[in-house]
Amino acid sequence: MKLKIFIYLFVFTALILVFQLVNSSKVVNYQVEMIQEKIARIDTLRQQLDKSEQAYADDVYFSLDRNEEAMAYFEDLSIEDLITRIKDKVYDSNAIKGDNPLVPFTGTGGKFLINKVKILNHKWLIADFSDGTYWGELWIQYAVNGEDIRLEVKDYLLYPIN
Repeated sequence: MKLKIFIYLFVFTALILVFQLVNSSKVVNYQVEMIQEKIARIDTLRQQLDKSEQAYADDVYFSLDRNEEAMAYFEDLSIEDLITRIKDKVYDSNAIKGDNPLVPFTGTGGKFLINKVKILNHKWLIADFSDGTYWGELWIQYAVNGEDIRLEVKDYLLYPIN
């Protein structure tokens, strides 16, 4: 009788161990699959980050606040303040009554306004303009003389409407 009880206990214990082994192997396989998916996702995100960093580096290559030689030209001035002053000077042309003096076109849907400005270096900037219907870009040369900022449009383009 005691022997039968031990045999039943042994078989029952063996069944529990087999069940645990099968179940834990399924759990481990599932976790391994999840880890592999996460690693693949991390690799994809790293590649996207590398592309974004390269695009950012390409974008700021022509930028006053990243160009050591251009910053050396304004060695006595705060670059952040200077950038703000230059952009303000360009945007102030939007407030002038009549046509914008920097945009060599007359707006058909309204007055041409400067929307965005990017300062390329210590001499040049580009600006985007639009009247709501047409849009274009300006290449502007600027000169800083103390508190005075002089702007001169060097070239421009107006995009055709499709």
